Amino acid sequence: MAVEARGLNRGKARIRAPAGATRTGRGPGARDRRRGGGLHGVIDIGSNSIRLVVFERDRRVPAVLFNEKVMCGLGRSLEQTGRLDKAGTELALTNLARFADLVGAMRISTIDAVATAAVREAADGPAFVAKIGARCGLKVRILSGAEEAEMSALGVLSGIPQAHGIMGDLGGASVELVELANGKTGRHATLPIGPFRILGRSAGKRSAERDFVDRALAPLDWLGERMPERLYAVGGAWRALARLHMAQTNDPFRMIHRYAVRGSQAREFASLVARQSPGSLAALDGTSRRRAELLPAAALVLERVLEIMRPEEVVFSAYGLREGIHFARLPRTLRAADPLLAGCRAIAERVARVPKFGEEVADWIAPLFADETPAQAQLRVAACLLGDLAWRVHPDYRAEHALTEVLRLPDLALDHGDRAFLALAVAGRYTSKEAPGFARKVEGLLPTDQAKRARALGFAVRLAHTLSGAIPRLLRHYRLTSEGGTLVLAAEDAQSRLIGEIVQRRFEALADQLGLKPVIVPAKN
Repeated sequence: MAVEARGLNRGKARIRAPAGATRTGRGPGARDRRRGGGLHGVIDIGSNSIRLVVFERDRRVPAVLFNEKVMCGLGRSLEQTGRLDKAGTELALTNLARFADLVGAMRISTIDAVATAAVREAADGPAFVAKIGARCGLKVRILSGAEEAEMSALGVLSGIPQAHGIMGDLGGASVELVELANGKTGRHATLPIGPFRILGRSAGKRSAERDFVDRALAPLDWLGERMPERLYAVGGAWRALARLHMAQTNDPFRMIHRYAVRGSQAREFASLVARQSPGSLAALDGTSRRRAELLPAAALVLERVLEIMRPEEVVFSAYGLREGIHFARLPRTLRAADPLLAGCRAIAERVARVPKFGEEVADWIAPLFADETPAQAQLRVAACLLGDLAWRVHPDYRAEHALTEVLRLPDLALDHGDRAFLALAVAGRYTSKEAPGFARKVEGLLPTDQAKRARALGFAVRLAHTLSGAIPRLLRHYRLTSEGGTLVLAAEDAQSRLIGEIVQRRFEALADQLGLKPVIVPAKN
């Protein structure tokens, strides 16, 4: 059993754009690329599915403008025959022709078309790639195991720069395992233990399936070194497991990205799913028949990896190979930017009345939160950048809209706890009333002191917007500080009459939330 296990290129992306990837001489794309000049397309030909994703180019957080997946099962017969599944190749070719036509119609100038494990390992993989070129006009690059691992790891790092542990990307025919630390990649392995390979080898015998996976993992002595903090789980089948776990635990919102489960709990859950039949899994809400067919084998791989690693947490990542390919194309300065704040700034550019005003608010309210950690400071700035998220909504629904938007926006690189904190803060920017219904469930995800801090942050942002009317540079005439047991709003003499009744009420609400006495005084010159 071939195992690749060598150091990667320490985080440096080597992916190249496939030359001639767009169709030439057909449709408007060959003649006029102005409309799609800012778009980047990735066609991912995987062992189980093919997918076309179109990103806005030069965005630190990838904005997905189009995303279509077709379950083809190219690797279904790989273990038995060494070749791609015949029905799967025809389905793939039909839909890849559609993808190519869409690429031309969208006038996308930059396309990366890549194929992974099934095409890489199948005897007829090169012939299939040639057919794609002839029928669809796409030049496809077959990624090596090292390149596939590197791009998937880079995708995780693009969304979680501080990731520390091991990334696992499970596809239909293989699993890639990569060390992550300090924003870089380390040792890696590519193993042929995707669900198609397991099912093709075991003839349905679970003991044989387990032995097959364990033999593949056995040479990786580094996998269990130093009890890594986290496994970062990537891939459609493992994301399906995360959805099942959310449903079983009644999670109040169903965002896959950075959904975290304790390592021991994840191991027990994976073991349980691995013992289920595809039929019983298909009966569960949200699980397709095709996905259910592979879930027990996918759960088995996760359970055996966790048995060796014993990590503190499993963190599911919505970012993987495709996002890694996109991230590799970004300028170095963009790659170095903080993904949360970059995402919030992009949202502000789209929706805020004055997009840069949030930066002023963040500086103005900072003295109230002098005890904050760097992570809390980041959330404070994010809340200020999103302070105008709901201004176009009817006033009665702004708080509710802000709460649900922050909980569900894909642009925000947050774990569930931080997402709940930010959602409550932005909702608090629009109301000082007690949180109704769903918001109380969100509050329940946080310790009491953190929920209180989130509301205080929202009230501070609300005060800043009310006082200044969101007019740039007006806040510089006021100072907001806490001194002993008082909350002080100091105004320059010429600006003191802007502190009307509404400002006073919102200032008092903020003071009450902070447990301080409100005091308004003229500023000292």
